[in-house]
Amino acid sequence: MKKRLPAAILLLLVLGGVVALRLSRYDYAFQDRDATMAPSTARHWTGTDELGRDRTVRVAAALLIDLTGATVAAAVTTTMAASFGLLAAFSPRWVAAILMFLSDAFLSLPWLFLLMMVRSVLPLTASPLQTAVTTFLVLAALGWPACARAIYRGALVLRSADWMIQGHACGLKTRQLMRLHLVPHLRPLFLPQFLICIPAFIMAEANLGALGLGVAEPMPSWGAMLLELDNSALLARSHWVYLPIALLVAVLLLLESFTTEVETHA
Repeated sequence: MKKRLPAAILLLLVLGGVVALRLSRYDYAFQDRDATMAPSTARHWTGTDELGRDRTVRVAAALLIDLTGATVAAAVTTTMAASFGLLAAFSPRWVAAILMFLSDAFLSLPWLFLLMMVRSVLPLTASPLQTAVTTFLVLAALGWPACARAIYRGALVLRSADWMIQGHACGLKTRQLMRLHLVPHLRPLFLPQFLICIPAFIMAEANLGALGLGVAEPMPSWGAMLLELDNSALLARSHWVYLPIALLVAVLLLLESFTTEVETHA
């Protein structure tokens, strides 16, 4: 029950975001010029921002966009790491040494600056969807080295397992053994690595958004909405401006709790 509670709360938050988007008569880009920086009202449950955009809708959309983007990016980076780690584990030692050196070199790069560089070279005419896809794809492309090393070590131990030796003796090829036996044995390692990447990517996007290099306007993101905390006039008029940061912290804590429970029971 304890293991399922964080996942259940996360699911409720996602469902709440979907319901909020479905029930609202506004979309995340609509500007109500008569209600800029408005407090909580019947029309806008959690008020509006400085452009008159409904905060409830924007927070709900940011929750769904960031969770979806981070989850897809985590799946991509875990797949890349698994492929790289397995290739290194079943290659000759000199090939494995080169691959691990490349992984370590990639891991030592200042990924935040690389993200900023890649994001900044996008043309100003790029659509918000293009910037969102690019941001999370770059995160996926830069997030695999640490995961690849963990998978490499796990696969290296299983490479000399008795069942692997017996499988080779029975005539099974390496790719058959990997697909039928090795991958299921490494599944308890894949899942935690995948779950660890999700909050890391959410935080990375939030940092980029706070620097103005994340998901482009008018598409909402946590990073962009955190910039509202610099608006002292908005802070004085409504406490709902703290909703994005409160929800971000809650989601990160829930993801951390769920990951810890999965690692404990793996």
